[in-house]
Amino acid sequence: MKSKTQKNRILISKGVYSKEITKKFLKDITEKILSELNLNNVEISITLTDNERIREINKEWRGKDRPTDVLSFPQDETIGYKYRLLGDVIISIPYAKAQAEEIGLTLKEEVLRLMIHGILHLLGYDHETNEEDAKIMFELQDKIFDKLTCEL
Repeated sequence: MKSKTQKNRILISKGVYSKEITKKFLKDITEKILSELNLNNVEISITLTDNERIREINKEWRGKDRPTDVLSFPQDETIGYKYRLLGDVIISIPYAKAQAEEIGLTLKEEVLRLMIHGILHLLGYDHETNEEDAKIMFELQDKIFDKLTCEL
């Protein structure tokens, strides 16, 4: 449970409309994920976008000219003495919606899964380096997802 001293800054930008994925929903799930990871006094930026915009960002920063579900840009800096800046998580809502249907999740469940995935990347977890790192990251992701899914 969140303690009274825990203060996180969660900045949300919605470039696409989604009736289900509200700013309140994003803030709530992000707080729960941060709590599961024992993170306090952090700042994170979340952007919801469409396939075209995430494709542009993916091409510019990763050299991959295609849309994707989630991108993470770690910062890991301290802002003054108050917040640790984790970085940015960008999610394509149309991509997430199609992916959710494909794997049998609701849109809210898929956005939760992508938020966990993105935040783990901000913390330095990487599934693309080797099998052991992938195993560690996905086990933690699944553990948090399984715990928080029942709260949706």
